Amino acid sequence: MLIKITALCIALGISLIQGNTLDGIILDSKNSEPIPSANIQIKDTALGTSSDEKGRFSIDINTRDSFELIISVIGYRDTTLLVSNQKFEGVTTFYLHQMAVELDELNVHSHHHDKISKSPSSVSIFGNQFQKSTKNSLASTLAGESGLAVRSFGQATERPILRGYSGDRFLIARDGTELNDLSATSADHAVSTEISSMDGVEIIRGPESLLYGSNTIAGVINLSPLLSYDDLVDSPLYKLILGHESSNKSNIAYFGTIIPRGNYQFSSAVSTREAGDQLSPVGAIENTALSKSDIFTSFAKYNENGYSILSLENFEMSYGIPSSPEGHISGVDLKMKKLSQKFKYHADISLGIFNTLDIEQGYVDYEHREFENNKSYHAVLLSHNINYLKADISSDILKFGSLYQRKKFIAGGFYWTPNTYEDKFAIYASKKGIILGYNTNYSGRVEHRSIRPRSGETFFSNLDANEVRNRQFTLVSGGVSFLKEWGNLSNYYQILYTSRAPSIEDLFSDGPHLGNYAYEIGDPNLSQENTLGFENTLSIFNSKSSLNFTSYLNYSPNYHISTKMGDGYLPGAEWVEWGSGPIGWLYKYNLVGLEAMIYGFEPSFSTNFGSSRISCNGSILRGINMDDDRPLSYMPPDQVRVQYENNFFFLTNTFEAIFVSSQNRIGEFEVKTAGYNLFNYFGSYTISKNNRIHKIIFQLKNVFNQTYYNHLSKIKMIMPEAGRSLNINYRVYF
Repeated sequence: MLIKITALCIALGISLIQGNTLDGIILDSKNSEPIPSANIQIKDTALGTSSDEKGRFSIDINTRDSFELIISVIGYRDTTLLVSNQKFEGVTTFYLHQMAVELDELNVHSHHHDKISKSPSSVSIFGNQFQKSTKNSLASTLAGESGLAVRSFGQATERPILRGYSGDRFLIARDGTELNDLSATSADHAVSTEISSMDGVEIIRGPESLLYGSNTIAGVINLSPLLSYDDLVDSPLYKLILGHESSNKSNIAYFGTIIPRGNYQFSSAVSTREAGDQLSPVGAIENTALSKSDIFTSFAKYNENGYSILSLENFEMSYGIPSSPEGHISGVDLKMKKLSQKFKYHADISLGIFNTLDIEQGYVDYEHREFENNKSYHAVLLSHNINYLKADISSDILKFGSLYQRKKFIAGGFYWTPNTYEDKFAIYASKKGIILGYNTNYSGRVEHRSIRPRSGETFFSNLDANEVRNRQFTLVSGGVSFLKEWGNLSNYYQILYTSRAPSIEDLFSDGPHLGNYAYEIGDPNLSQENTLGFENTLSIFNSKSSLNFTSYLNYSPNYHISTKMGDGYLPGAEWVEWGSGPIGWLYKYNLVGLEAMIYGFEPSFSTNFGSSRISCNGSILRGINMDDDRPLSYMPPDQVRVQYENNFFFLTNTFEAIFVSSQNRIGEFEVKTAGYNLFNYFGSYTISKNNRIHKIIFQLKNVFNQTYYNHLSKIKMIMPEAGRSLNINYRVYF
């Protein structure tokens, strides 16, 4: 069935690569930057739409006369344009003027995000599109995008899976800086961010992902916060968000403000989320409630050539893992907190071909505790302190940078991974050019890691203490991409080679991980993981439609995977005594390296016609354990998503259908998962007037209340996914 749906989307895309509606793009008159989330309306009609993250829009004209086009968005003057009726060709550009406030002849620098090149398979969700699809977590917000799946251990621990890759084979960053939590190391660790505090997210793929790290074979997820400090605003700005979700009886609240004073600017934000146990079609899942709080503040100084900013953030979260007959019959409680500080300096310079300089210093104090349910003392403690310093110098075609980072890892309770120091030094560069008519991008990164465990202070039960020693890794990564257009056709090709060092826990773990229902054993002799990847995208497009065919293949001769050493409480099975289960045991898991290949196909199609839009995307992925000639474990099933969006006046409606196949291609110790179909509705109503935006967002998820199980859920045998849920969100910006 999925193959038929995918073929239908492709056929529809080919037939609709045509049209002559009014296609426009809205730009800032000062710097020609695109303006997302602008409201566009034909006066005295119910026809309207909004601009996407690139400032683009499309709208049908159903009158033979001239008409007035009204464009409004916060921060810009409301604009009314008289447009003569004609057959429009190409894309019409509309410029908006910023609202100005006199500041005593103050002239300040206005900096905008670096426009790095990305592969066509990259994903960008901003403005109204992001706000309308925002759910309870980063992973669920991205669910349905090509190559995206969700790993979970309950609602609090949802984390994205990119093209079958989990862990630290991709990075999650906020405003270009890695989150530096432990969500990549274990399925029970939560991502340290609140999605309602964000205004957009992008998945960056291609050679340019190496600017963020060496382990980016699957890409980089970069979050953009609601409060942006790149520009000095003209007058105080306030943002308020209130929301409720029925599937877990959660309530969210966010308040942020930006206050300018001359060439200084103060920003602050507070957000909270309180959620009860997750509700499913078969009832409530006990011990899945969560509580979050996030406090952010920053102080910035601007001048003609740049700015300096100091920011502080305190993030805290407590949540539960439900009970399991395999581990803890009463469940596990977890608490996480992260205190982070960042100082950033940006300047326009004139040094040869380079014209910008960025220096960033940061500190992170992170702590994760695990408790047996209703116990006051923790059984597992994981924490780290990170200090880093990085510097980038760039021009329009070349970027060069370096990073130094020191981490101190500390374990406590019954988790016997040794306290460890890790130093990381990296240099990286990216260059744009043209070769034989192809737009090219080259990126490279060299990174050295020194890992030094303090093994003399630690007791080991399953590791040989003589093997727990200092490890050194030199990682070399590089990539190149080629892009060429011929009229309405383009072809993109990339080659990417990445290197990944094993983490401290990969090497030296020896102890129970309560939240993961496992006794985890590392391998002190693990070598680095290298992956060679290829990607190709063929695109057919015009001013209102696009059709993309993306395929990729990644090969790893030493793919690290955690495997269970036994199956069931049987004589000879690999388990350890632990006092919380009905018979007091946990499976043993150890980390091994094997030869693996992951490849896939991702078609996508979208078209705008009048005030409506249709889009389809699919994801077909295969992972092969080449050592044992069997499927890789924990690979997501095939998926197709179809969306129909209609803009009526200020009301935007999106009807979504997601078709997921059964997963019968399973690895060792996995079980099969049945397929399912989900139907969702998202809507938003927006009013922008007198420099204020009021927006009501409503979501109806799992309309038919289907009972279904996520193949990548670590507890799918005891916990189905959420049932029918109504979410309401109110936003006001003024």
